[in-house]
Amino acid sequence: MKQIPTHWWVRDVRVDEGVFAHVRAMDEHQNYRAAEDLTHARLYGNAYTRDLSLRGYSRQVSRGNMHRVTMNVCASMCDTVAAKVCKNRPKATFLTSGGDYTQQRKAQRLDKYVFGQFYHANIYGVMPKVVMDALVFGTGFLKVFHCSQRGVACERVLPSEILCDDHEAMYSRPQTLYQRKYISLETLKDLYPEYSDALENSQVAQEFEEQRNLPPQLEVIEAWHLPPSKGGEGRHVICVDGLVLLDEIYKKTHFPFVVLRFTERLLGYYGRGLIEALTGIQIELNRLLRAIQEQQHLAKPKILVEMGSQVSKMQLSNEVWGVINYTGTPPTFYVPKTVSPDVVNHIDRLYNRAFEVAGVSMLDATSRKPVGLESGVALREYNDITTERFMLLAQRYEQAFLEAGKLMVELARDLFESGTDTEVISHGDKDIEKVKWSEIQLEDDMYVMKVYPTNLLPATPAAKLQRTIEMLQGGLLDKQQALVLLDYPDLESVNNMATAAYKDIQLLIEEMLEKGKYHVPEPMMNIPMALKMVNSAYLHAKANGAPEDRLDLLRRFLEESATLLQSQLASPFAPQPVQEKMAQGPSGATPSGMPPEMSAEGGMPPEQAALPPMM
Repeated sequence: MKQIPTHWWVRDVRVDEGVFAHVRAMDEHQNYRAAEDLTHARLYGNAYTRDLSLRGYSRQVSRGNMHRVTMNVCASMCDTVAAKVCKNRPKATFLTSGGDYTQQRKAQRLDKYVFGQFYHANIYGVMPKVVMDALVFGTGFLKVFHCSQRGVACERVLPSEILCDDHEAMYSRPQTLYQRKYISLETLKDLYPEYSDALENSQVAQEFEEQRNLPPQLEVIEAWHLPPSKGGEGRHVICVDGLVLLDEIYKKTHFPFVVLRFTERLLGYYGRGLIEALTGIQIELNRLLRAIQEQQHLAKPKILVEMGSQVSKMQLSNEVWGVINYTGTPPTFYVPKTVSPDVVNHIDRLYNRAFEVAGVSMLDATSRKPVGLESGVALREYNDITTERFMLLAQRYEQAFLEAGKLMVELARDLFESGTDTEVISHGDKDIEKVKWSEIQLEDDMYVMKVYPTNLLPATPAAKLQRTIEMLQGGLLDKQQALVLLDYPDLESVNNMATAAYKDIQLLIEEMLEKGKYHVPEPMMNIPMALKMVNSAYLHAKANGAPEDRLDLLRRFLEESATLLQSQLASPFAPQPVQEKMAQGPSGATPSGMPPEMSAEGGMPPEQAALPPMM
């Protein structure tokens, strides 16, 4: 018998044989995982799916389940928890630690780069599927990789495709990981044209040997073995049965996956899902409902007629006040009892218990709010209380976006070193621009990553009205704006209008500092605010070593803004209260709108900075 290598990552061995030998051994010893995943998929889908294979996942044995009464608490709980966790869209933010001006600007561009990659890779559309996998199967996987057609991309990986040895993964840190996937022959030939002829002769998956009318699919296994120590060498291979498509050194200390678990197990690599906790309750509910349905179908009203009595069946009808002729014992009308009230009460207890186990309120599952909660404060407090149960899952969900951002940055750096400069279109509230990795190139020790949700404004009308009242009481809105919002509570629109002047000046500062593009101050600007903001940006940029040509742009803007402000104050058409307000300038500034430090730097001659005294 031919000896199969047990350590395929060792050099000078037949890699494909070793990889497939490991996978076949895990299939044999870990068949319990396939059985558990199939059970959980059946409970969530409320259908008797044959199996989770290519041909079995869509074939449902439905003969015995047709028109069955169901109470699927598993699907209801999972959908509710997923909606609560995925309502936020976390965004990774990069901050430098003691960095100079150049590093800070690169960190800002890195922030835009990763945010653009998130949208380019549709991570906000893929992550809800990963969360659902974590709820149903216990563990969800997101793979970050490079695709020649799409660039940096991410995809949801089915948990059944990921394999690792139980002994190696006892402490949830396996050294070797496998991904098994069925890929069409044509796709593989496009990806690896140099192996086109060899792929034609490869063994097609057995399931497709039986169905000649289906496109041929090959079983492809991608395997990673991490280096034994930092700086060491691991191995990364992609192979089909009898052919190695990729074989390279792997130096990273982690796998290219973002792993999300609903609940961590005490031991092992895979997590524990919500459906696993609800399995007993769901199965018992299914049994009780099936029994009740059968009893209801059998418990039909009957008419008892004594043997030998002369009763004509033709006289037994639903006629009101009908006459029935009989001799002997009269017929008896009998309506049997169907279900005991104790059974119904037991079903209600199990149903309520499912909500307690999942930590979901029945109001959340039905998208209803408690009676009497009308104010925005009460609704926010209620939402905070009901969300605490899933705080750990929500934190792991946000952490998954940080891990995805790190993998994208790492992948972009590797591609740049190999000669590929990745580019992404980033869009924000103020602009749309293309960001290249060559403009960033920050090392890992130059920044830290943080995450925050993007939907911070209230969503419900009641909460928006309450926020309107709070902003009015806090002096953030005037009465006219508050009246408009009470009629149509569009807080985002009013907020954008209120901050338009600030955002416009901030955009000008970024254009001048980052791109070297000068902007002339306009009369419609809030000139005192512009003087204060640009002066602060000038001092901050100078302290962090900004290039002299960029500082010249800020000094030029300050000079022209001060001249424009002087002409506005001297204009006889300007209203007197506005003149007095402008004459005061920003807090701590000179009449020109610039602090004394700016004049001392020689940004403007003192005679130009001075303004005529107000009458």
